[in-house]
Amino acid sequence: MVFVGNPQNDGEVCNYMKRGMCIMTENRTRIANEETAKKGLTVLDEFREETKEPMERTTALLMKLLEDNKDTEYGRKYGFSQIHSVEEYQKKVPVVVYDDIAEYLSRMMEGEKNILTAYEYDHFNETSGTVGVPKVVPMTGLQSDVYSKYNYLYMYGVMKENLEDDWMEGRCFCTSSGNCRTLKSGLTVGEASAKMADYIKGGKEALDAMVRTVYTSPLEGLNPEHGADTKYIHTRFALMDREVRGMITGFYSVIVLFLRYIEDKYDILIHDIETGTISEDIEMPDSVRESLLKKIEPMPERAQELREAFENGIDEPWIRKVWPHFTYMAGAGGDGFEIYDRQIKEHFTGPGIRNIYSGITASEGLWSVPSGVDDFDSILVPSAAFVEFLPVEAGDDLTKCVTLDKLEEGRTYELIVTNLSGFYRYRMSDAVKVTGFYNKTPKVQFMYRVNRTINLAEEKTTEKALQITVENTCREMGIDLADFSVYPNTDVTPNRYDFLIEPTKEIDEFDMEALGECLYKHLVEANPVYKDCVDDNWLDKPGVYFLQPQTAILYRDMMVFKGASMNQLKPVRVIMNERQRKFFFHLIQEIKQV
Repeated sequence: MVFVGNPQNDGEVCNYMKRGMCIMTENRTRIANEETAKKGLTVLDEFREETKEPMERTTALLMKLLEDNKDTEYGRKYGFSQIHSVEEYQKKVPVVVYDDIAEYLSRMMEGEKNILTAYEYDHFNETSGTVGVPKVVPMTGLQSDVYSKYNYLYMYGVMKENLEDDWMEGRCFCTSSGNCRTLKSGLTVGEASAKMADYIKGGKEALDAMVRTVYTSPLEGLNPEHGADTKYIHTRFALMDREVRGMITGFYSVIVLFLRYIEDKYDILIHDIETGTISEDIEMPDSVRESLLKKIEPMPERAQELREAFENGIDEPWIRKVWPHFTYMAGAGGDGFEIYDRQIKEHFTGPGIRNIYSGITASEGLWSVPSGVDDFDSILVPSAAFVEFLPVEAGDDLTKCVTLDKLEEGRTYELIVTNLSGFYRYRMSDAVKVTGFYNKTPKVQFMYRVNRTINLAEEKTTEKALQITVENTCREMGIDLADFSVYPNTDVTPNRYDFLIEPTKEIDEFDMEALGECLYKHLVEANPVYKDCVDDNWLDKPGVYFLQPQTAILYRDMMVFKGASMNQLKPVRVIMNERQRKFFFHLIQEIKQV
């Protein structure tokens, strides 16, 4: 979905629409896609120029931020007006984590102005809150413009440059869902896309028609009422449209979630498409059901096509049986989501589908954009934020922070960001590896979350090492892997890692002893320090269990029911709290030892 900025005084459309980022509802899908793609090519050209002098661009951005925000409370405290270089900035302004600025943000949510930023905002993005309470980030107009420019226009430019033009003929299957709540101050908190109806003339009806020009989903799926089955809404409307060309999502794990939902529910979905109804088995508030029924009608011919597509089951790729012209997928995939990337290619799409792996984007800002199609690398965006890089081996020695002109290919760094929304030298805990350079600008791949590293005995095992361990083990042992989680078990002595492997199908019996030894072997290959810890009796060999199929999906469903955004939920690689531990261990399969 596109991101929106602040409403204009005339109440018509927000600034990004005025620049042509959305097309009026009377235009056809191809016209809309062509118009946006042309603007995307312009953004590509501008970005490529920017990459030739990245340090100059990002330094200029930092100086502008300091000048514009020198009279804020935070700017006065740290003397922004007296800072005239990157070096002075690093000396005078501290590196912070969320807790350091939480009090400022609480006051901002109550309506106080000029605290962290002088820029206008009326909304706070809410993070996924994987551990603890969700965090909030002000959504300024400048930040909104960056999201819109690079998450939307730039992506269209990449598609225009790399895909056959046929992709513009059909709509896109979009999985986004989100809502926001209004605070006493009148400000809102939640998904930015939920505010889009506030910014266009005609409100929700106009937005629904406009969005459905390029996306299959109606507004009831994009901004759902509590209790609405958004997976049903998104998949039902996507299946109705034979001409779907692609699928866009937050994370590739969500693509798997929706495609498996189709596999599980295709009988109900096809029946409802045929009859123009919504099954009583589908959870849906009456008001939403009534609204949706006005937008659908019986489609017996399409239903028959879908039956034929699934008549031989789901043991082979079926995407192009359902959507013959399906061309692309877009979202956060690649290296960090390799498990899902492979599942999609092997089980759902087969060869020929192109992948646009989005860059590194978060509620706190946007740091990089795709370097092309079917390429795991992304390119840093110098003008989207001022970013410093802390070598991961430096730990908490913040004096080791360097700027992008000092990055070395092959090294891994933690991001320290200054964004357009009032976060200064904010420690993201995201680790990226420098993979090369585009012009003078570094290319990177997301590696892992620094605060998800398991460190029971100074072994420092990263999420990437855990992923490699599980994938290699499952490959050697012939296990069809769907997902996995790891629990750092401190309830036993010595401590150990408990691996919870989720297969695609139930397993009744298995040689668990051989599995444990195989897993230990690959864990030591991924992190040799683990063996040293075992040899010194600091750690025990890991435990290993099988989860019931679809455990990860059930966890996501539970979190969405509790109010989390489906498209912000990352896979639970490391079990970090008691709620997660109870949930996952409750769904362990009892396996008979072979």
